[in-house]
Amino acid sequence: ASGTPGRVPVSQQVTDFGLRLSRVALEARGDTNAVLAPLGVTSLLVALQAATGGDSRRQLEETTGISIDG
Repeated sequence: ASGTPGRVPVSQQVTDFGLRLSRVALEARGDTNAVLAPLGVTSLLVALQAATGGDSRRQLEETTGISIDG
C-alpha cells in the first residue's frame, strides 16, 4: 500500500463515514424504502470543515472521522 504509514487515505475515511451514516440513518427506518446520498452529506460536512477552525473543526473531524489536513 502507498502513503504514509499510520495514515488512513481520505478515500477510505469518506467510505467509512458513508457506511456509518447509512447504517445509522437506515437502521431506524426498519424494513422500508429509503434514499440516502452519503457522498452529498460528506461533501457538505467537508466544505463546512474547510470553512471552520478551532473547536468546531475538531468536532467535525471527530464526528466524521475525516481530516482535510491529511
